[in-house]
This record gives sequence, C-alpha cells and structure tokens, in this order.
Amino acid sequence: MRKWKLMSLIFVIFVLLIGCTAKESTTPNESEKENDPPKEEVVKEGGTLTFAYNSEPGNLNPVIWATTSDTNVTHMVFDSLVIPDKELKMVGSLAENWDVSEDGKTYTFHLKKDVNWHDGQPFTAKDVEFTFTSLADGTYDAGAYWRVEPVVGVEEYKAGTADKVAGIEVVDDHTIKFTTKEPFAPFISGLFIGVLPQHVLNDVKPGEWAKHESNRAPVGTGPFKFVKWETGQYIELAANKEYFGGSPKLDRVFVRFGDANTMLASVLSKDVDIAPVPIADTASVQSLDYASLVTQTNLSVYYVGFNSKNDHFKDKKVRQALAYAVDKQSIVQSIIGEYGEVADDVFPSKHWSHNPDLPIYNFDGSKSESLLEEAGYQKNSKGIFEKEGKELSFMMEVPTGTKEREKSAVLLKQMWEKVGVKVELRSLDFPTLVTKLLPKTDDGKQREVTKDDYEAYILGFGIEADPDEYRSYFGTAYMPPNGYNFVGYSDPTVDNLLEKQTKETDFTKRQQLIWEVGKKLAEDEIWIPLYEQNSPYVVNNRVTGFEPDFRGISFNSKDWGVKE
Repeated sequence: MRKWKLMSLIFVIFVLLIGCTAKESTTPNESEKENDPPKEEVVKEGGTLTFAYNSEPGNLNPVIWATTSDTNVTHMVFDSLVIPDKELKMVGSLAENWDVSEDGKTYTFHLKKDVNWHDGQPFTAKDVEFTFTSLADGTYDAGAYWRVEPVVGVEEYKAGTADKVAGIEVVDDHTIKFTTKEPFAPFISGLFIGVLPQHVLNDVKPGEWAKHESNRAPVGTGPFKFVKWETGQYIELAANKEYFGGSPKLDRVFVRFGDANTMLASVLSKDVDIAPVPIADTASVQSLDYASLVTQTNLSVYYVGFNSKNDHFKDKKVRQALAYAVDKQSIVQSIIGEYGEVADDVFPSKHWSHNPDLPIYNFDGSKSESLLEEAGYQKNSKGIFEKEGKELSFMMEVPTGTKEREKSAVLLKQMWEKVGVKVELRSLDFPTLVTKLLPKTDDGKQREVTKDDYEAYILGFGIEADPDEYRSYFGTAYMPPNGYNFVGYSDPTVDNLLEKQTKETDFTKRQQLIWEVGKKLAEDEIWIPLYEQNSPYVVNNRVTGFEPDFRGISFNSKDWGVKE
C-alpha cells in the first residue's frame, strides 16, 4: 500500500512539474503566438508508436486460450475470415464474400486473392481448412472447439474415426465450403478467429501447439509483422507493406507491458504514446498539454466467479447470499465514477443479449445472513458463519494490472466480512491466474478443474460479437479441457436453452432464448456481476487514428499514425 501511495505521489508531482514548465516556457511568447497563423499538422508516412498494456501476453497463437493481452497483439498480426463491424454485423476480412444455401446449412466463402503470409508464402483455402480442421483434432484442447462443433463430420474426426472433416471442403485455392449438420445461427460469428499458416504448423499436432516456437514468433497475414519479443518488456512489430488491406501508416509498433503506474510514468516521459489510465489518475492526466484522454467503450462485465466444486459454493443460496452482501453502487461511486455503472447481468447492458427483467440482488445484509442460515450456516463465537464445524472462508484470486479491479476486491472483502464471511485476497499476475482456471497435467495437457485449483476470482468478460460465446463458459460440455467453463457450472435447463438458441434463425425468438439463459444464470448466481466499465487511455497528441472500441484497442491499428 505504501509503495502505491508513493508512486501516486511521484506521478502527481511529475504532472505538476510538467504543467509548470509548460506555462513558464510559453507565457513570454503568448502575444506573438496570437498573431501567428495556426501551424498545419501533417500525418507523416511511417514513424513509430509505442502503446502499453497492463499484462504480458501468454502466447501469440490466436486459437490457444486467447486473452485480451494476447489479442491486443494478434489482432495486428493475424486476420480472420470475418470480423465484426461497429454494429456487431459480420463483414469479410480474408473472405471477400460468402453465399449461404437455401437450407441454411452450407456456407461458401470466396477468399481474397493475392494475400501472402508474412514469410512470403501464398495464403489459400488450404490454410482455412487447416485452421478449422485443427480445432476438431482429438489432441486440441485450447478452448475454440465450439466454433467448429456444428460442422458435419467434426465428431468423427475428433474421435479418430475419419481422416478429414467431411463438412469442410476446399473447392479451389480461393473458395472453401462449410456444411453444418443443421442451421446454426451463430456459425459465421464463430469464424471470427485468426487463421493459421498450414506450412508453419502442419507437422505439429494441435495438442503440441502450446509448446511451438511460433507462439512467440508468429507468422500471420495481418497489417503488422512480428519482429521481436523481449520477455517482461515489449513486443516489436513492423509494418506489412504488402498488406492486402493497404499498407499501415506506421513503420513500427512497440507493445510494452508492466505495472500501470510504471506505464503511466512512461507516457509522462514520452517513452510511451498510449497507455491505460487508472481512473483515480484521469483528472491529473487531463492537465497534460501534450496528451489527451480517449475512452474505450466496452461490452464487458466485471464479475466474481466461484468454483462450484468447492464445498461452500455448491449451494446457490451461498452464492446468492454473497451477492446480497455486495454494495455495487458504493463500488461504482467510490472507484469508477463516470466510467462505470452497476451490472446485474452477465450479459452487457448495451448488448441485445441483455434481459431487462432479471432477479436483482440489491444490497441487503440482513437478506444475506438469512440465506446463509437457510443454507445451514450459523455464526460461531468469532462472528463467522460456519456449517458442520467448517467456517465459511475462501480465497479470492485477484489479477494485478487493473487498479479498479484490485480496489474492488478490497471492498468486496470488507463487505463480505461485515456479514460474517472470512475472505483472503491473493494478488497474482494474469498468466498465473490462467494456470489456475485452466489447469494442466504434469505433461502439459489441459485437464478438468478440481475443487483444489481455486475457490473464487475476480475478472472481466467482454463479448466479441455474438452471445453464443457464453455457451463455452456455461455449457456442461465445455468444462476444461473442452472450453472455458472453469466455474464448473452445470444446469440442464441452461444447456437446453444454449443449444436451442443456436438453431433459432429468427432474431426475436433467439433473443428470447438468450434472455431466458440470462435469467437462469442470475437465479443461480455462479458469477456475481459487479459493474460495467469503460476504459480511459492517455494518448500523446502526436498520435492519430486511435479509436478503441469493444472490439479491442488495436483493432484499427492499420490506421494509426503519428504527426510530424
């Protein structure tokens, strides 16, 4: 805590000094400047830009448990068949266009021509076939299987009874067909994932990709090429001058990672052009004359997740009781302010998947204690709820790097302890948390989560485009190693609804099914939604084209530039 206060004090002093220096140097020339014509600022061709993020990537293969810190880089290096536009409609990227058969089962993609991989090899339909066939390989266990699950022949290929996926057909070098077992509403959205180079990974089983050298030296088709990864410091990228979407304006991009205060100090010293800003520091940043605040609008929810295999958290009344003990409004007002709002749904409130009529757990300490008593807990002599001699005590894992999340965890601990629940907080970096949520065996294989891997955690989840992504987080069939359901949630009603919505092509009816999913998840409260937060970034005024949105901060990196 003392170190954090010291860094904050240094930061404030640094800002004040810069502000004073700027005023002293410009005051004598104010009258002259009033008469000078405004200098035209020109965006130059080329140049270098450095942006910072709070976490170092885990790997740069977009189909291996991709996290936000990974996709900040992979969005610049790799392309997908399709990408979402600002209205969440899927548009072509590597795909020029596509046709859908009358029965809604066959999708024919016509690929862009004259696209090359960064090593000069031509991109073809074989690369697309290779990527999505690999997701169905029996050895693949890195989270994206759900994207190809509806395709004809996937189950047989995964089981090893077929030597290819029957529903993936290369027509020619620039045409590929996917055939699904039945109409599948979110199929195209599921193709929003980086396409991999067959010639680089063809001789390696997908189950071994996590160890492959290309994870730290990727070859893509995107607007920037990988150059170097200095562990713990930065990743360097260079412009792909032959990019099919047009050459990037920049010559080079450096992606730095580290503590938020350190990165912010680097903006002040002008070693970094773009960095996230802790909300508590936004007022100070606004005083800078050479930088501006840019806010990223997110479709995301910060939440607390529970390991349902834990003896306490098996009972939804315990989870509901913990939800009632949380004063979300206080968290938002004291920590996030204008950049956030209370969340009561795991689906973001600004997305069509959000149900406006959900069970709401308004702050009520008495209700919290009553539910714990209904669940068989009684307070002991220390004021802690216990059941059968076992105190209601748990460890919450808190990934470092986001100050608002770290502060929220401290408030949550205080709130839960006030009603008689004992909580410990453990700070750890994000890659370490991932090893707990997505554990591996001693030989490096993904395995299912046990009650001993973790108890609770606090994280954020951002929807990319389609709410079908939630199937991998809450469907019974998608517990690791088959997906992201590391909380171990299993409910037949939710499983049925999640499957039904994939087959419903009528938007209104599909939305209603998703709303029912949200309602059931709110009743069971395996996640406690806390708040939605937009993200402020400080941007040096020499930077142009930085327009972060829910798709990511680097989604439009090709259009970034710097002024003379």
